Amino acid sequence: MKFLLPLILLLTIITSYAMETNSTSFTLPGSAWQVATFAGQSPLTEHPITFEFDTEGNIAGDASCNRFGGSCQIEGEKIKVGPLRSTRRACQPEVMRQEHKFLALLGAATMWLLEGGKLVLSTPDGEIRAEQRPAPAD
Repeated sequence: MKFLLPLILLLTIITSYAMETNSTSFTLPGSAWQVATFAGQSPLTEHPITFEFDTEGNIAGDASCNRFGGSCQIEGEKIKVGPLRSTRRACQPEVMRQEHKFLALLGAATMWLLEGGKLVLSTPDGEIRAEQRPAPAD
């Protein structure tokens, strides 16, 4: 009996946390994000990566050097991005490598979830983790 109350408290906390991080209670359309890591690496400091989901089934953002956009289908926790298109500016080689790697990962995303307040996009080749930022004004 002495251990029952702490066990109930622990289960309540875990259930509350699971509900908070459950993607089904949050919708991506209308949200904006800044990439914290992708495939385990941080974006170059002077070349952040940002993206946003609109309410019409599209994704758009800044991939480091170029702007990009494309379609985005979201069904529950499943996500399908693309095809993606982007502008064709040239930047330093390390910026271009970052951009190509990010866009390849984004185009391969299959699942999304919120984990500790961060968006996690899962792909066969790694994860994209992003922090929410204020949604753009219409």
